[in-house]
Amino acid sequence: MGGSKSTNASIQAYLTPVTSPVKSPAVETPAGDGFTAEELQEALKPKAQETWHPDFEYVDMEISDLIAGPKAVTFMGRVANIFDVANSARTPRSEKGCVKLCVKDGSGAITVRLWYATRLPNIRIGSLVSVWVNHISNGENGTLSSSSAPLFTSIFPERDRNCHIMLHENSDDGKMYRTPLDYRDNVPINRLMTLETFMNGGYDVVDAKLLVVVKSIAVRKKVTRKDESVTENLNLQVHDDTGEATLGLWGSSASSPLATQALEHSDALNNTAREGWKPGETVLLLQAPGWKIGRSIYLSLTSATIIDVDPAIPDAAWLRKWSLRLRTREAINPPFPQDIFSADDVRGSSLRCLYTIGDLDELARCSHPIETTIFQGYLSLLITEFKLLDYWKRPMLLSGECCSIAIYANALTSKCKGCDKQVPLRLNPRIVGQVIDETGAVACGKLLFSDEAWRDLLGRGPEDLLRMKVEEVKYLHHRILFTRVTLLFGWSGDETVAGGRICVLAVEE
Repeated sequence: MGGSKSTNASIQAYLTPVTSPVKSPAVETPAGDGFTAEELQEALKPKAQETWHPDFEYVDMEISDLIAGPKAVTFMGRVANIFDVANSARTPRSEKGCVKLCVKDGSGAITVRLWYATRLPNIRIGSLVSVWVNHISNGENGTLSSSSAPLFTSIFPERDRNCHIMLHENSDDGKMYRTPLDYRDNVPINRLMTLETFMNGGYDVVDAKLLVVVKSIAVRKKVTRKDESVTENLNLQVHDDTGEATLGLWGSSASSPLATQALEHSDALNNTAREGWKPGETVLLLQAPGWKIGRSIYLSLTSATIIDVDPAIPDAAWLRKWSLRLRTREAINPPFPQDIFSADDVRGSSLRCLYTIGDLDELARCSHPIETTIFQGYLSLLITEFKLLDYWKRPMLLSGECCSIAIYANALTSKCKGCDKQVPLRLNPRIVGQVIDETGAVACGKLLFSDEAWRDLLGRGPEDLLRMKVEEVKYLHHRILFTRVTLLFGWSGDETVAGGRICVLAVEE
């Protein structure tokens, strides 16, 4: 029975199965488009910016001479504000974004809406730009312009060949269009007030103006808003002789205080347009800033704000000099002044002056004007306080400053907590405490040693000092304490030079 069942097989068992020529759609390989991955990547790269050539003649005009209407005109000025315009549902997909620029010269200001498809040009507050347009409009709508810049124009250089904007990086010497609007020589600026006056009710004044100097620049960071959008933020500490405030820059304006890198073909000698804002030196004239008053003042930029960077006015020069004096006087370890004093001139002089502390104090008080007074000579002093071992243990052997933050470490460099940059450090001047002679005393930290003077006093450089063991540091500490030393010094009445400290050029035996 079993054999009979095996012989009743189907005829299909004796035939070779034929595969169907039709492939399943699930395993079908999609047809290519004929391009490799490298070719696709190259095609997606943005095109290099072509040199723009106008198709017809543009009339060169000052901003105050512009009138509303269709006309091919070109004007030059400085960017006084950068305000991001939020995209709406009606914004075309071909437009990536838009910023509202306030461009001003010495005569007037105009609002320029700049559309871009790929990326925003490297425009900062204070940049010198030239604009070519073929139509000027009256900003009747408050969102299009402001009262200080009533005229309005819109440009899209990547789509419209009849308009263009050029950033002057190589030709900007930093001197053009630095005068504020409506400024006249020897006439006080209208509605200009101090930070103290602004906080005590001056913020209610329409188009109030503040003249401040940058004190410190924080690190730029990304912030996620409530609508899940991400923007950049950078906070500045600004101050004048009456108070201090925080200036917050958001969006495209956050990169304005930072330096930009020069291109390979650019002029390396003219870097004025690429320099960043400098703490203690950069002066800002703010008109109609946004504000929020609490325990401190928080300032921001609105669409109507106008900023003049380093305005060419006497008040700005005075405030800058005041800030430099304050910054140098309060610095924990200011840089040793260069090209002010000369140790070789003192050593080679036929008349070598040995001063006492009393002589130096009397001569400095009698000198007029004090800013131009310079003394060089010798001081014979007794070190009655020496803190080498204390600062080595803490550790605070070397010190520096960045972003108005004091930095101490037993290392040649250390990272700044504000901007995460590596900051070079010098030996802490407070290692040498009080020193005296027969006529007076100099307090701790009021002697500023040069690198050569530190080597003369300690017998080694900071790198060798850091390699010493605690027993060796202790021995060196006790050997120098109560030692009489002869210092070759220099002193300047200009407080921007070492903050009024006595500069030690060398320690003589």
